Amino acid sequence: MTRFHLAALLPLLLGACGLVPPNHLGGISATVSPIDYGRRLCAHLDPELYSSCVSEVLDEIDRGQPSRLPPGYSTSGPFAVIMGGEVYVGDYRSSPFVADFRVSNGKHNCRGGYNAFTGSADAVFDVYCDDGRSGWADIIRASDGRNGIGKIALDDGTEGDIVFGHLPLGGLDRGRNDALRAEW
Repeated sequence: MTRFHLAALLPLLLGACGLVPPNHLGGISATVSPIDYGRRLCAHLDPELYSSCVSEVLDEIDRGQPSRLPPGYSTSGPFAVIMGGEVYVGDYRSSPFVADFRVSNGKHNCRGGYNAFTGSADAVFDVYCDDGRSGWADIIRASDGRNGIGKIALDDGTEGDIVFGHLPLGGLDRGRNDALRAEW
């Protein structure tokens, strides 16, 4: 390849880089360990509460998810966002080309979604909160396809972590929403 060809291709290559969000995690699925869930869910807590929180998350994962989930549960489930020292909990729904989530911290609500049919080239969610903030969320599914982790970034500089699925957040399915929010 000559310098001329390289010079002609460079703007195209650099232009393509601008389409990827700056903190894109870079994949669709990955191996997620139980401690990855615990770290994300408990990182905002004071040090004296951190270890008991991680232990509870690990206990929840040890309990496991039912081997046969009820209809719809393989494409939906609990969703948690930890940002600005607060825990937002809610749920998600997904299909191969469309997904969305809704979460609340009791005061504010945020929602996110992507739709490949309307031009979303990647599984990066557009996020909107009822307090006027907006941004994006980048989600990675665990290898099992039903659970996962992610990052969220809002236009005011707020960043946070995401954990979703029945395995790490099964307690949310059992009506422990307020207790988990208080604990986390």
